[in-house]
Amino acid sequence: MTQSRHDYCVSQLSTSDKTERIKALRFIKNSIIGNRTKKDLYISLNILPRLIEIIVKNDNTTDPQSKIQAVVILGSLAYGNEENVCTLIDSGVIPPLLDCLTLRNEPKLIEAAARALKAIFNSPRAPKQHIFETGHMIELVNLLKGFSQASKDILFNCPYATHVPELVATIIARCCENVEQQMQIVSAGALPLLVDLMSCGHAKIQEAALDTLQALCLENPEIGKSVVGTRKNGDQPIEIMLKLVRDRSKSMQLLAATCLINLSRSDVIPDHQSDIVLIVLPTVVKLLSEPSISREKASFVLAYLVSESEELQKAACDCDAIVKLTSLICQPDEELSNPEAQAHCDRIKESALLAIAAISSLKEECRVQVIEAKALPHIVTAMSHRNVGVRAAACQCTRSLSRSVKNLRTSLVDAGIALPLFQLLSDESTSVQTTASATLCNIVLGFSPMKITVLENGGIERLVNLVSSVDSNLRLNAVWALKNLLFQAEPEIKQTVMKHLTYPKLQTLLNDAEISIQEQALNLLRNLACDHETNIEEVFEGIGECSLVSLFENKLKSNYEDIILQTLYTIVNVATGNERHKMAIINSDAILSSISDYMTHSKASIRVATVWCIINLTWTEERHGVGYAERVRKLQTLGFESKLSALADDTDLDVRDRVKTALTHFRTTERYP
Repeated sequence: MTQSRHDYCVSQLSTSDKTERIKALRFIKNSIIGNRTKKDLYISLNILPRLIEIIVKNDNTTDPQSKIQAVVILGSLAYGNEENVCTLIDSGVIPPLLDCLTLRNEPKLIEAAARALKAIFNSPRAPKQHIFETGHMIELVNLLKGFSQASKDILFNCPYATHVPELVATIIARCCENVEQQMQIVSAGALPLLVDLMSCGHAKIQEAALDTLQALCLENPEIGKSVVGTRKNGDQPIEIMLKLVRDRSKSMQLLAATCLINLSRSDVIPDHQSDIVLIVLPTVVKLLSEPSISREKASFVLAYLVSESEELQKAACDCDAIVKLTSLICQPDEELSNPEAQAHCDRIKESALLAIAAISSLKEECRVQVIEAKALPHIVTAMSHRNVGVRAAACQCTRSLSRSVKNLRTSLVDAGIALPLFQLLSDESTSVQTTASATLCNIVLGFSPMKITVLENGGIERLVNLVSSVDSNLRLNAVWALKNLLFQAEPEIKQTVMKHLTYPKLQTLLNDAEISIQEQALNLLRNLACDHETNIEEVFEGIGECSLVSLFENKLKSNYEDIILQTLYTIVNVATGNERHKMAIINSDAILSSISDYMTHSKASIRVATVWCIINLTWTEERHGVGYAERVRKLQTLGFESKLSALADDTDLDVRDRVKTALTHFRTTERYP
């Protein structure tokens, strides 16, 4: 058929002859079904405004059959590709399609519109808020209402009755992007209807209901409690879900498991923890080997389930999850002609890597399994993958494995992880840079042999560059990595770091808008002023004595305990220096007043830090005897000795031990004039 025929059919969509219009619509519909090239052609012929015009017209020139055919065409176009979906969204097809759902006397039109909307709302680009602002969410929920009460005969014998609730539930599931949307859906009365449909006996409707319930319960304990408390003919929703986890359908198993996992993570089903460990987790692990279901989804769900639980991470290892996941990441990256198929393969690899990262994040024995499964070479390869998500997920794996000192000294070194990881600091993706810099925080610790590789390849310069990033997470990780690099570092490394970072830049970080960055910058300063008085002297020269004292005074007034703690320990380090360094602290009444106040702090760690300050301020060697006596007398005058005596029976053992040391310093002042 020549293109002129296609042009002609598009032009006929505006004719007042109903017969010719329907004929043209059917020709277009039959041309585009399963044919991406024809879909692109008709979109380029500007068909969308004409189809929308047919749908929205309510005069006697537009018959219901034309509307149905126009909506079916839109649905077919939406099943083309993401680019087509975006074009449909930009052309404004969503409002008229939603309006079709209100036409209760046109069941076929409702079904066609719901099918088109399902395809459109599968796109992350679809504007979900419009549904809530226009009141269409209530209409969607109402479409569930009639079918949830229908008899099984109607459900199985009427295609409209089976398709619409399935389609509508799926649309609702895609509209749960935040807590506000979740709550609005529940307020519209969706929960009891979805629980009802979950046990209706029609598999596709049950799966759609489960999909919506899992989306509503995700990170929402309030809705989770409501789901648990909803009854269906006396049956508890949890028992229904546990039954569906054992269903013959693999997709049903996965959706039911996802619901239970989201409820478990919200801590609303504590009595079913054994079911999660013994039934749900093994089911999800088995599904990793099922090509008939979404192994991508199964991997993501598994990662979410185990991410914060040592018990569940070990249980996943006991189910051979690591072996199954490794088989997914070791697939070769073939260049597939179908971009969607290629993207699907990439998502499977990404999700499997994230699951490995989650399982190995807390327990050493799980990390050992990753090494023994020979996953590490594939993780290293994935760090240079063409897909951003895969690269970031590979970094997450490396981060989990690098939490082991043994791995840092052996397996990760042997795998050559340092250089590809370092190269990702210059990745085009900020998320990849962020994950890579977080991993480097472990890599550059003093006991890691890979620290040298990072230093020799310009690691300091790159981390210093990232310190100026507009992304706060990237700034935080870069400062954190530099802080770790300086931990017990040689003077040469400290000098190199500060040559590139500079003290003015450090002072900017010490006053960053993000408290977490301030904390790490203080810890960096603490590591600089450590081990030798020459290091402390360089800090005094770099910041200036008055500025440094002023910094301590201000930080000790912070409302954040972590800032206070790091400031106290920086003072502890400064107080190990020479007489000038000690007297800089002693001469600040504001600093001494804060230390005195924090000696009775509720946190033992802060009380310990204050006692360490006193120990170092009253530390002496014979050649500094005169200064020592002056320092001790001032502290005695301010009541520090009596405060220490009051801490002699502190509830914390570390505090009591440090107090004993500090008090001996006060009792030897008589040796000095």
